[in-house]
Formats: sequence, C-alpha cells, structure tokens
Amino acid sequence: MSNRMISRITAFALVMFKTFCSVIILFAMLFTVWAVGPEIETRYFPVVSKLTILDARADEDGNTVLDAEFTKIRNCEYLGLAWFRALPGGMGFERVPVEIMRQENDTSSPNRPTGTQRAGPWIVHMTPDDLRNRSFSRLMHRCHGLWVTTTDFFP
Repeated sequence: MSNRMISRITAFALVMFKTFCSVIILFAMLFTVWAVGPEIETRYFPVVSKLTILDARADEDGNTVLDAEFTKIRNCEYLGLAWFRALPGGMGFERVPVEIMRQENDTSSPNRPTGTQRAGPWIVHMTPDDLRNRSFSRLMHRCHGLWVTTTDFFP
C-alpha cells in the first residue's frame, strides 16, 4: 500500500471515531436531560405558585372544604391534582380524593390563563387539621412533549 492510501484510511478511521464519539455524547446528553429535566423543571420552573388557602372548613362528613388562591406562572395544559396525607408513625403517604367543584355557572375549561386565580370550593377528603399539618399536594401539567410537568402545590 502506498502512503497516500494509508493516509486516506487513517483519515477515514479518525472521522469514524469522531462520529462515534459524537453520537455517544449526544445520547448521553439526551439521557441526562430526560433523567434530570423533570426535577429541574419542578424545582426552578413551576407552572403555578404555592397554594394559599383562603378558607378551610369542615363539612358534615369531616372533610375539608377549601377556597384557595394561586398564581399561574406558565401557560401549560392542566392534567390533574393529587393530594396526599401522611400515614401515622411516618410510614409514608396515602393519596386522598379531591373533588374540584366550580361555581354554579362556571362551564369553562379547567385550563386557566396566567395570572392570579381564585378557586374553590374543593372538597379534600381529610380533616382541616390533617390538611394543614400532615398533607401535601402536587399539580400535573403538560408544558411540552418530553414529560409531564409536576409542581409542588401545597404546602
């Protein structure tokens, strides 16, 4: 083989090696974004502010009926609300039902515009004391196609 042929083979091998390394780096970056992106978005780019409870009262069944206020910061599609209560003895959490009620004539979409919002009444199936001292809630939204965006909503 001539020196020119060896030089071409060496150049081709170097290009192939660089391409292989670039593909590995690209996949590693995509995996990293996919793995840590939701946590970064939850912590630094919430969809809504923390929930402010305006009124929390017990109904005849002992559930909490609450009226609340929050600020929607980002324009994302609302998917749902999950509320959790701490189990006795610190043994974890259980999900509790939430009935998101609306005012009588409110037939609008559950997706709200950005800005300060008032909501309620909501019926959360736990006592007002449990709600204030032993619970937390999370909101789920679709902001883009990569993952569901979770916001720590209360406390």
